[in-house]
Amino acid sequence: MKEVVIKISDDLHNYLTFLEKSRFIKSKEEALSTAMEFYKRLAVHDWLPYVYRMGGGRVLLMENSMLADLFHGLSNREIFNAAKASALKRKLTNPFFRDVDFTDPQNWPVVLRDLEVMGWGKFSKFRSEIKVEFCPLPIPYLQGYFEGMFAVPFERHPSKIPNMNVFIAKKERGRGLL
Repeated sequence: MKEVVIKISDDLHNYLTFLEKSRFIKSKEEALSTAMEFYKRLAVHDWLPYVYRMGGGRVLLMENSMLADLFHGLSNREIFNAAKASALKRKLTNPFFRDVDFTDPQNWPVVLRDLEVMGWGKFSKFRSEIKVEFCPLPIPYLQGYFEGMFAVPFERHPSKIPNMNVFIAKKERGRGLL
C-alpha cells in the first residue's frame, strides 16, 4: 500500500469526525479509501455538471418514491417486458458483458456484482438461486431482468425475511442448472 497525504476542508473533516465518533466508520482513512474505490468504480472522473456516468452509461439519481410512482402506472407484464428488454440491451452495450456466456450460472456473479455497484441492492447466488436484498425495484422487474440477462425462466420464492426475495431458475427440458 502507498500512503498519500491530502488536505480536506474543515467541513469535510468535521463530518468524518462525526461519522467516526458515531461509529458509522472505523476511521477517516478507511472512509476516504472506500470513497476513492467508489469514485473509481462509478467512473466519477467522467462526471460532468448535471451528467453522471458509469461504465459508458448515464446514471440518473431519483428518490425511491419517484421510482415507485413510475412503476405504479404500469402493469406487471409491462414491467416484466421492459426489464427483459433492458437486460438484452445491457448485454449488448456493456463492454464487460460482450464475451460472457450468461446462460452458464457460473458467470451470473458478474451481473450480480454490477447490479450491486449500481445500487440495486445486495445479491448473492447459490447454485441456481439468486437471493436479492434491499432492492427498491418491483418483483416483475427483477424477474424480467434476470430472465433477459440469463436466458432462463425464474420463479420467485417468497421469503419471511423483510426486504429479501429468492429467485430460482427453472429447469428446462434437456438442460440442467447448477
